[in-house]
Amino acid sequence: MGASFKRRRRRTCLHDVGAAILFFGTLTQQTELRQAAKIALSELALRGYSIPSEDDPVRVFPALTNGAFSGSHAGGWRPGSIYLRQQPQGELNETVYLRHELFHEASHRTCAGKISSWAEEAGAMYFSGELAGIVPGDWPSAYELQNIKNRVRQGSELNGSDRAVLARLVVNGGWPSEACAVSTQLNDMLGGAFEDATDSSYRLVSLLSGRVLASAGDQVSRLPPGSLLKIPYAAALEHVNPDLLAAELVASDTEKLLQRREQFQDEHYRLLLSPIAEQKLPSNFELSNPQNWRAYLGERNADGEFALQATLPELALAMRAALLSRPDYFRGLSQNGLLPNSTLAGQSEADIKLLRQLQVLAKTGTVSTVDGRPLVGHLMLAWPAAHPVFMAIFRQRGVSGAGVLSKAAALLRTWQRDYPSRYAKVRVSLLTSTKTGSWDVEPDCPLVANQYRRFTVCGQFRIISTARGSRTERIVRGVLQQSGEQGPTVLETDVDSYVDGVLAAEAQNLVGSAREAMRAVIAWNGSHGSHRHNESSSLCDTTHCMVFLGEPPGDKPRRSGHVEIELMQLLDKLAVESGLNWLPFANGGDQQWQRQLSVDELRRAFAENQILDIRRERRKDGELLIRLLYPSSEELLSCEIFRNTLKLPSCPDSVKAIDNQTWQFVGVGAGHGLGLSIARAVVLAESGRNAAEILRDAYGGKKPRPSH
Repeated sequence: MGASFKRRRRRTCLHDVGAAILFFGTLTQQTELRQAAKIALSELALRGYSIPSEDDPVRVFPALTNGAFSGSHAGGWRPGSIYLRQQPQGELNETVYLRHELFHEASHRTCAGKISSWAEEAGAMYFSGELAGIVPGDWPSAYELQNIKNRVRQGSELNGSDRAVLARLVVNGGWPSEACAVSTQLNDMLGGAFEDATDSSYRLVSLLSGRVLASAGDQVSRLPPGSLLKIPYAAALEHVNPDLLAAELVASDTEKLLQRREQFQDEHYRLLLSPIAEQKLPSNFELSNPQNWRAYLGERNADGEFALQATLPELALAMRAALLSRPDYFRGLSQNGLLPNSTLAGQSEADIKLLRQLQVLAKTGTVSTVDGRPLVGHLMLAWPAAHPVFMAIFRQRGVSGAGVLSKAAALLRTWQRDYPSRYAKVRVSLLTSTKTGSWDVEPDCPLVANQYRRFTVCGQFRIISTARGSRTERIVRGVLQQSGEQGPTVLETDVDSYVDGVLAAEAQNLVGSAREAMRAVIAWNGSHGSHRHNESSSLCDTTHCMVFLGEPPGDKPRRSGHVEIELMQLLDKLAVESGLNWLPFANGGDQQWQRQLSVDELRRAFAENQILDIRRERRKDGELLIRLLYPSSEELLSCEIFRNTLKLPSCPDSVKAIDNQTWQFVGVGAGHGLGLSIARAVVLAESGRNAAEILRDAYGGKKPRPSH
């Protein structure tokens, strides 16, 4: 009775599913095929899959052409429809291929988005019966396994070779029959698209120097950047209208950008992307295939793979290089979210308002499966639009680039408070008191340059100097600008890198609240000091401004930090109250010092056979200089270089010859004794005063006397 009941139940099931599958054309005459379809749907239902019904059937059509199918590929599927080639080549008949495609239909209805595409294909192979002829024990080689893992990781469509490898893996590793289940062994071997990346990560950098200001999440997984590659692609174009180009970028219009191929400079593009280690950009020969051109724009190449994958630090360096390379090309990215066809159109009004308020340049990039499902979203933001000083890269799994904006906007509101643009940059003239030709700049990594502007893709330069009293080698980070052929070389850098370079020269041993106070003073002077040299809108790198030595090469990383914005705002207030546009500081102390040096010591120090006279002079702008007179020439040095050469405590107030064999130098304290005294700051810090109290003590209600 039990057996009879089961038979009747099976016949009922077959009758029910019969109306759920509709055949068309010549397939309607194939009774055996119809019966096989009913059995397949019944089996899938018993395994827990949602199957087609009379109200929502699946349709099976004969393939109108054989051109789309290879000998080992005789079926095609899209939701609700199956295309079947009759009399397929090879040992498998159309029944096997029909079962394969019916599995895809049931999996789509039941598991859509829950399992990887390779896992669904493996399940279809296992269910269809097509693996019956493969002998167990033939495991793929390490090379074959790595190839399929790479394609799985990129979400690429599996090709014929991939399917053959996958078939051998399923035969050897087995496959579960439960709905939406995946073999644990194979899942450990192949994984899923970008599953090694965390859900969300970001990196905030100074666009000027590349210095990392904030970061979180996965920084090391290599992912394709998607349409973010349209930024370096655009930067590699020549002779374009920036407004038209920006409109194409905010819409991420691949077709219009591809029409600019004649203006594309491949060498410059590859230079901008040089920070990215893992890339397989198309060769000139491969560019004969139009699909491979799309790889330059972040899309899949002709093989269905991405030509480039980057870590977040690598991507940030490449995007920085592209934005700095052609800044005029990208100002129109501030319209993303405002223009109706832009990629951020339709996002939260509050988030778009924030982008507009901060004048943010925005570009999205989405990496999708071959059927359009987003795998990873990227978002690049840079601000303010007129002269960007900050750049952030965000990425998030499972969403489009536009979908990243909500999380990015929350961070942007925090950064708006912690990193105000008005305190973000410093312009400093390098080696202003040394002779032209006594020093040179060497890039530490690939260089991008035009006539008056230079930067490296890593942000770093090495300065080599033979000038007397100057550090022979130093590292600086930022963008170098030249004001004409004879003008000064100006380094535009972030305020924290500048502060680190000055602290190393002026007060490297400070700690605690005294160091915080000193850092704030240096940062305030740096961000307000462009009036010191009006001709180049910069400040100098010597005592008259602040000694900036950069970083000595090979040193261990310095103690670094970020200036507290509350302290900068306090200094704004104190400067206004005191009528100051510059906040002086010195090592401190008011004790007079005196030093006598012999003529021989002076000759050795300055490498001269005879020194006739030493004169102390002051320029109109207040800078102290020392003029050395020799028998047939003379030399003018900044007082800072002079005193460093002789190791004097400060710039001398008086210089005189006692006799023919001895010179006497007299000064006060270690420095000029104005404004913040480093020695007093240390005492106050040790007594428990915080940085704000130290700053009020130094500048509150007092206007320091002019520098001597």
